[in-house]
Amino acid sequence: MSVTVTKLQGNDIPPDMRGPDVEVVFRVIDQQGNEQYLFDDVEAAQVAVRASDEDLPSNS
Repeated sequence: MSVTVTKLQGNDIPPDMRGPDVEVVFRVIDQQGNEQYLFDDVEAAQVAVRASDEDLPSNS
């Protein structure tokens, strides 16, 4: 399974994260299926890259 980043809007946003100032939430799912929700696209991309790098085999 690969790392995925999904942009959530409207009813796709989890109810507990909705609010008057919340228009978009980014969901990052790592290779183990762990979900993380973030409000910032840059932070979501950074989390996805870190999760992807952690799952790469080392060359040692």
